[in-house]
Amino acid sequence: MLSSLSKITRIISSNLNKKVTKETDGHIIALGGGGFSDQPDNPLLDEYLLLQTNKAKPKVLFLPTAGGDHEDYIKKFYRAYKKFNCIPSHLSLSKKTYPYRKLEQMVLSQNLIFVGGGSPRFLMQVWRKAGLNRIIKKAWQNGIVLSGMSAGGICWFEDGFTNPKDDIWRRISCLGFLEGSFCPHYDKRGELRKAFRKMISTGEISNGYGVQDGVALHFIGTELKYIVSNRSDAKAFLVKKSGFRVREKPIEPSYLGILHVSHKPDSTNSSIEFDKTDSTEFVKEYIKRINDHNIDGLLEMTSDNASFIDSMGINTKGRYEMKKAWQVLLEFFPDYTVVVKDMIAKNGMVAVFGTAKGTLAANGKLQSENKFEIPASWTAAVEKGKISKWRVYADNQPVRKLIEKYKGIRF
Repeated sequence: MLSSLSKITRIISSNLNKKVTKETDGHIIALGGGGFSDQPDNPLLDEYLLLQTNKAKPKVLFLPTAGGDHEDYIKKFYRAYKKFNCIPSHLSLSKKTYPYRKLEQMVLSQNLIFVGGGSPRFLMQVWRKAGLNRIIKKAWQNGIVLSGMSAGGICWFEDGFTNPKDDIWRRISCLGFLEGSFCPHYDKRGELRKAFRKMISTGEISNGYGVQDGVALHFIGTELKYIVSNRSDAKAFLVKKSGFRVREKPIEPSYLGILHVSHKPDSTNSSIEFDKTDSTEFVKEYIKRINDHNIDGLLEMTSDNASFIDSMGINTKGRYEMKKAWQVLLEFFPDYTVVVKDMIAKNGMVAVFGTAKGTLAANGKLQSENKFEIPASWTAAVEKGKISKWRVYADNQPVRKLIEKYKGIRF
């Protein structure tokens, strides 16, 4: 949040002059594979999905349509999501018919929708027959987080593909919320990758993304904002036709499980030594100074070349830039506060889970309707008794909406 708010003047003068529609606010998170169905012992992607809802106990709807609403798949979903602080449910559309209004009511009451894997062709047939394609678009426009893996990742794009017969692949028309095409299991299913590349080369489907298992593409509106992974070695690729060839450009994701691996200093930078003191207590003091709005105190705890990455992925480096960012943040949100609910530390890395809250100061006044409170998490690297890296994971939409609301007001 820091560096994005440090650019707040530019946001007000440019982005806020654009007309913002409901469609541009929607979240779509497409998984190449993984999550509860493929990697039940690795919950990082599922936790990431739940965090995006901004709800303490979100309602989660599972749509196993592409897999024929198989009972074992449904049981696997409940077994996984009952471990989280959420309210799980499912819809078996291939085996039961619902009146359109009831279906609409059930879907639009959710906070997160997860679409399972299987046949994208069957999925689209069932959804169109039930009218769910229209309801899902309303869900997207209403801010319900849409997600899914494999076929549940393909369905959000313009172009899908399927193989009704061995070695014969055909394009299918999908929902078209996102431009282009999507190929899941890009590392595990060689036949999918081969067919995907071939269909792009012939122009049968548009350029798109090849996504390995464990990687998720996070779109806000129709723009790819984040790429995250539950595996440190996983990747995604931008796959596009260039002349007579199809080229793949690697896209490196942010690894969500940084605290689950041992930190080993890079051999080219072996002089780095992690501080021997309690990193958790150190970060607690850092957060206390944040909440005290003690900018000079924060600088004392920060290394000269520290990196600060906000929830939009913008990287600010150095104490001087950090100071400017905090000054701007506190000018607009004078009561900005970090509320810690949990903290984990390992090998000099600390993860903080909780909420960020504050009130937008409009015309010098703090009014209750301008308050925000969003789920957030932070990671901190502590090296030689200093914060060397501070990263924020949160959805800033509530904050941006407050700023949009007071476009033209002097702060």
